Amino acid sequence: MAEIFKINDSHGNEVEMELIDKLKLDDKEYIIAGPKNANEAYAYRVTRLNNEIQYTSISRGDEFNKVLKAYNKTA
Repeated sequence: MAEIFKINDSHGNEVEMELIDKLKLDDKEYIIAGPKNANEAYAYRVTRLNNEIQYTSISRGDEFNKVLKAYNKTA
């Protein structure tokens, strides 16, 4: 069974996401996830603060390219 979690999109709407993969890169945690029952996937940096997990979307730039490259090696 897939791991499901919820995030708020840029409009403040709650979206159910399905975990696709977890990665560790340069001492940082990342996940690849997509909306439940969809063919889309996004990369998020995982930050843990005061027993709370935050997911920060990374959609472009060097950080995104590193994560995408690492994911493609494991996929």
